[in-house]
Amino acid sequence: MNIVETVRLTKKFGDFVANNAISISVQSQEIRCIVGENGAGKTTLMNMLYGLLKPTSGEIFVKGKKVVFHSPADAISGGLGMVHQHFKLVPSLTIYENVLLGNEIVKSRFLINKKKEIESVRELIEKYKFDLDPLAKIEDLSIGERQRVEILKMLCRNVDILIFDEPTAVLTPQEVDKFIDSLKELRSNGKTIIVITHKLREVMELADHITVIRHGKVIGTVGKAETTETELAQMMVGRKVTLDVANHHKKIGDQKEIYRVNNLSVMNSYGRKVLRDISFSVKKGEIVGIAGVEGNGQSELIDSLTGLMGVKQGQIFLEDQEVTNFWPDQCRRNKIGIIPEDRFSQGLCATMTVADNSIAGYHRNQSIRHWSLLDYRKINALRDNYIEQYDIRVGNRNGEVGQLSGGNAQKLIIARELENKPVLLIACQPTRGVDIGSIEYIHTKIVHYRDSGNGVLLISSELSEIMALSDRILVMYKGKIVGCVNPEETSQEQIGLLMAGIYDEQGG
Repeated sequence: MNIVETVRLTKKFGDFVANNAISISVQSQEIRCIVGENGAGKTTLMNMLYGLLKPTSGEIFVKGKKVVFHSPADAISGGLGMVHQHFKLVPSLTIYENVLLGNEIVKSRFLINKKKEIESVRELIEKYKFDLDPLAKIEDLSIGERQRVEILKMLCRNVDILIFDEPTAVLTPQEVDKFIDSLKELRSNGKTIIVITHKLREVMELADHITVIRHGKVIGTVGKAETTETELAQMMVGRKVTLDVANHHKKIGDQKEIYRVNNLSVMNSYGRKVLRDISFSVKKGEIVGIAGVEGNGQSELIDSLTGLMGVKQGQIFLEDQEVTNFWPDQCRRNKIGIIPEDRFSQGLCATMTVADNSIAGYHRNQSIRHWSLLDYRKINALRDNYIEQYDIRVGNRNGEVGQLSGGNAQKLIIARELENKPVLLIACQPTRGVDIGSIEYIHTKIVHYRDSGNGVLLISSELSEIMALSDRILVMYKGKIVGCVNPEETSQEQIGLLMAGIYDEQGG
């Protein structure tokens, strides 16, 4: 029996068609994964199912009946709940208080029946084997535990269909395993699960069926047993894609040290210490990866290394020169390339042309000037060179950079930074929100840059990316480096323990 069905569901934003006549049928008690490149239309589709967006045309059926949801409240009352990537919990409240927030059990008009609330949430936890204490506060829970609380919030409202949007993005490998077990337990208890994700390894472990969306259209739906990761990637991109990086991890040995960070500690604007005594180095011809669950100081570390956050304790050296508190402009002038965490707020200006973005941060270079003026003949030639060398696909070479897809915008940043010949590349989330084909290309460029004798500091929330590219991996937890491991001698599970803060205080 089909429990959820969409019939020619279409959503337009002006002239842009985000979803084009999408028809999908999901059976009762199955786990369906929806996969596709960034911008393919997956989240738009789910937001229509959940009442966050109104379809331009088409129909939605739930349990065989046509429905029109005007809000998430309508969807929940219709038996459909959604767990978002960014949790909506009150940290100072307990698990049971969060689960029943807005749906309290009362014993009189003004009094909440605390005992009954705790009992009902405890029964729910035991039913789904979630291993939680209803009296524990949210602020004391791990990310994985908080996610289970979000699921409980939906389950206590008696939903039969659960939608998850990129549910493993902020989980350690161990938490991912627990999450997959939790979804299978939910299915065995009669629930239907729909998961939006781009992590194909998890899809192959989790799904009963997989629907691929490309450019707002359904390319096909396949059973897990009938496909492979490589075939799914090809369906998503429309061409053959190599998922594994052609990288030979290097043993650096006595190579020259080109970058060193000594005893770095940093306070944020609220006076809280966000980095604690950070020390590490990068050697010539080495990729050093920094792993960790998001929110453990990686963003603050990058901001400190690139001049966006002031350093009051500690020192940073590039070769023999101290570069502590250098602004991004000074960093680039001293041969440090920067791929920032957010491409459009820190790396590009969406309303400027492709040519202007090609020289952003490097506009003082004499090679693009004639006397004291910018020479647009040279700048346009530089832009064209980047487009050809880095396979940047643009509709209009003279157009604004905001018209580019995420993958092509990222390629422009990488072209600009690498072609200015830095000694060290600081690459933060280099493939976030980028399609599979562009990921393959970006990884190849980073490895080639290292093999040319340069250093790379790689920060990524994708552990598979860190393990594939890095010669050495540092793990961050609560603003500290808690371990340094060799990717060839360490499993994802071992790194996951470090990411969860389970480590030897003496030896790291």
